[in-house]
Amino acid sequence: MTLALALIGLPGAHALPLADRFVEVWTTRDGLPHSTVHGIGQTPDGFLWLATWEGLVRYDGHDFHLYRRSDIPGLLDDGVRALHIGASGDLWAGSARGGIVRWHAGHWRALAPVHSLVTDLLDAGDGTLWVATLHDGVVRIDGAGRRSAITVADGLPGETVNALARDSAGQIWAGTSQGLVRIEGALARPEGVGSLPAGPVFSLKAMPDGRLLVGTEHGAYVGGARGFSSLHPALAAFAITRLWRDADGSVWAGTNSNGLARVVGDRLEWLDTGKGLPNNRVLALQRDREGSLWVGTNGGLARVRVAPIHTYTRADGLADDFVRTTLVDRAGQLWIGSGQGLDRLDPRTGAMGRVDLGARLADVSVLSLAQDAGGDVLAGTFHDGLLRLHEGRLVATLTMRDGLPANEVRAILPARDGRLWIATKQGLVLRDGTRSRTYTTRDGLPSDFVQALYEDSDGTVWAGTAAGAVRFVRDVPRAVDMGRSDALYVYGFLPSVDRQALWLATDRGLVRVPRQGDGPAVPVGREQGLPFEKIFSIVADPHGRLWLTGNEGVVGLRLADIEAVAAGRSASVEARLYGRADGMVSAQANGGSMPAASLDGDGHLWVATAQGVARLDPTTPVYPPVPLPGVSVESVEVDGRAVDPAVSPLLPPGEHRIVVRFVDPALLSAPRVRYRYRLGGAGASWIELGTSREVQLTHLDPGRFTLELQAWLPGEPGRSSTRFAFTLQAHWWQRPWVWGALLAALALMIYAAFRIRVRQLRRSERRLRAQVEERTAELQVQTQIAEQLARTDTLTLLANRRAVDQALAAHAQPGREPDPVSLILLDVDGFKPINDQFGHAAGDIGLRHVAEVLREHAPHPHLAARWGGDEFAVLLDQCDLAQAVALAEAIRAAVQAIDCSAFAPGITITASLGVACAEPQRGDRSLATLVARADRAVYQAKHEGRNRVRAAAPLASPEASHDLPANPRAIDA
Repeated sequence: MTLALALIGLPGAHALPLADRFVEVWTTRDGLPHSTVHGIGQTPDGFLWLATWEGLVRYDGHDFHLYRRSDIPGLLDDGVRALHIGASGDLWAGSARGGIVRWHAGHWRALAPVHSLVTDLLDAGDGTLWVATLHDGVVRIDGAGRRSAITVADGLPGETVNALARDSAGQIWAGTSQGLVRIEGALARPEGVGSLPAGPVFSLKAMPDGRLLVGTEHGAYVGGARGFSSLHPALAAFAITRLWRDADGSVWAGTNSNGLARVVGDRLEWLDTGKGLPNNRVLALQRDREGSLWVGTNGGLARVRVAPIHTYTRADGLADDFVRTTLVDRAGQLWIGSGQGLDRLDPRTGAMGRVDLGARLADVSVLSLAQDAGGDVLAGTFHDGLLRLHEGRLVATLTMRDGLPANEVRAILPARDGRLWIATKQGLVLRDGTRSRTYTTRDGLPSDFVQALYEDSDGTVWAGTAAGAVRFVRDVPRAVDMGRSDALYVYGFLPSVDRQALWLATDRGLVRVPRQGDGPAVPVGREQGLPFEKIFSIVADPHGRLWLTGNEGVVGLRLADIEAVAAGRSASVEARLYGRADGMVSAQANGGSMPAASLDGDGHLWVATAQGVARLDPTTPVYPPVPLPGVSVESVEVDGRAVDPAVSPLLPPGEHRIVVRFVDPALLSAPRVRYRYRLGGAGASWIELGTSREVQLTHLDPGRFTLELQAWLPGEPGRSSTRFAFTLQAHWWQRPWVWGALLAALALMIYAAFRIRVRQLRRSERRLRAQVEERTAELQVQTQIAEQLARTDTLTLLANRRAVDQALAAHAQPGREPDPVSLILLDVDGFKPINDQFGHAAGDIGLRHVAEVLREHAPHPHLAARWGGDEFAVLLDQCDLAQAVALAEAIRAAVQAIDCSAFAPGITITASLGVACAEPQRGDRSLATLVARADRAVYQAKHEGRNRVRAAAPLASPEASHDLPANPRAIDA
């Protein structure tokens, strides 16, 4: 019989040792509203329900959803003590104030309350509800709602009733504070007197064969009207609070203070806080449809189930939880090296014992293990070198005193040729009898830290270090080319399927390297589908499965898949990651020593972890082969307001935001479930949601819609689905006849608008043309102003040198009238003292006064300009040399007459002026040298004493103009 069938409750299903069960716990830290769980039940839709002091709780595999009295009319109190799943699958709950409610078809319905705390409920299946109370006996409510009470006056030994049960014959039983009774009609008859211990009965469980399990203050019993017998004598010392019977006949008994017991034939096993329960007071038991047993305690909720991984820890007798290495010897015994010693475990019986290494090595830290050809076990330690054990007894040690480079031994390889290879943190030792040879980086190792050893089928030895790998050719290390991989740490080796290459476990995934060094290395890592890339061990089993260990757990995949990726036939591998949810106490597998994982003869993988040694059984299904319960719509919100999911809402016209939340409550497989949806009426394509359990719909047009939701498990057949329908009404203006009328009116409006628009465009064209003309005129004015500003000196507002140059260029243009042109250059004498004594502001005032003299004496059409600094120019049009000299003399006199008392007291401004003339009508073509000749005349005036006018003599001939230097002052100087 397979474990897959076992999980769904076939005979023999739950007879596995209790020590192999995996216990998961939820408390208030995980979202449970209260740590005390009084009752547990599973409704046909797959949801798990819990009764707590804070209300009813529904669990969907992801979250706990709390229902308080404010959410359930008629519950009366948040404290819920009783929870029962009726014959039709309805949920019944009773509260501390006597409230009774029923969950049916997604709605709550309240019954009239009773007058005492409800301790238990029983739906008899014939329309009758039986209610057990704390102080008022048993209340019977028939299908018509009529009530009758059974109390002490009717035969109850006490008013407190703890439990109810209905056997296969339809008989109603009640467990009271004073014993067991059977209810016949309106009377209660005591049962079990003489065969049951006196005192309270806490729990009842009907069995398929008609018998009854009874939990009392002094043990558990089984029987019926003919009497009861002890379920197990050892239970007589315990108060049995809850009972559950599995289909294979094993019975679970929850106790008041000692945890959970399981009775299998004559065998009694215990599960308590030391083995994972959150609390030893058990208040509820329920097996779900996936095969898990749920346990409600006074300290939280627990799930007990078969898992593919079982972890052995110190609680099972292990020397230390920090396990570094495991080895299955040829006799099938498992050796476990940990931080505080060496253990030996028989995998078939589970018997574990400490290996006696003597007082000095009692707490030795074991890093590595190996077995030689003679059967001796070799143990590498962290501080004490290499140990040799013969038939389980320490017979020899090898340390630094004997030639080891370090006492930290991380890998051991007894080679087939009889030699021994020892990997340490300070080098690799090859020992042949009593002779030793040590390899370090000086001998070709990539690193002295050696942590992995392997001998291939040809006898070639490979070593993995902290900086790569080497293979030994005639005892000489040759570096292994890692190709594109940037791996450094090499933790293990495995031959390829064809034996022509080796797979290396590294800190960058797997790397396939050719054994003879011919051909490229091929990496396989995260990009190809591995869940993590730091791989501590690589183990292949006889079935072609490959097992990898690392800091995030254990990965299972097919060896053929990584070979296909390496050959380029596939782009990725399908890998399954095992971790805490699969039974590992810690998902951190240890590495850096060998072997970090071993395979036993039964195909079990033993993994060294940070919290014990984990045994992985590949034949145990990770998830039970049961169909998904079905998608349930949990809530619907329209614009933030809750809508009943069971009713197809009619939504008013307008924009709406519709949020639908849903779940398929596969309690065990919940993290793996994938979802998708499609909206009928808006397209038939499916929208993938991944693990998301929410759909948001907006911007929908009016109409009737059906939202179809689907769930499935990757890699498994079958899908579950549900539908949610709703209608979005249309505005009056969204109706068809309105649209027809609107279209007709729109056509008329378009035509009228077209005509109006044409007229508007014509008016706009005329207006635009006028605006363009107006703007063009404005731009012309602005351009003229800009040009004027470009030819104006900003200080004196006279023309600048650029204006003079343009005027001279204009006179030189062909076709110009040959009128005489004269140029006066004026240089202010002794201007520097004004700036030095009175500042530049005073100097600027003086320059403006000079400019005003020029402006007065050389009005239009003459051009007065500031030549630069304290120099000025006057270009005289149609003025010969004599006229120009006369004007220059007048200007000189006017400059000398400037009153400087206001801005430079005691200073008199004078000027030296040079005059030059070009007379084209006389054949004078010296216009190009006009500036140079005038400048020379200025220099002459200054040289002769300043404050005077000097004229440049006319050139004798046109050719002479070409002989003038560019700088006349240079000649005068």
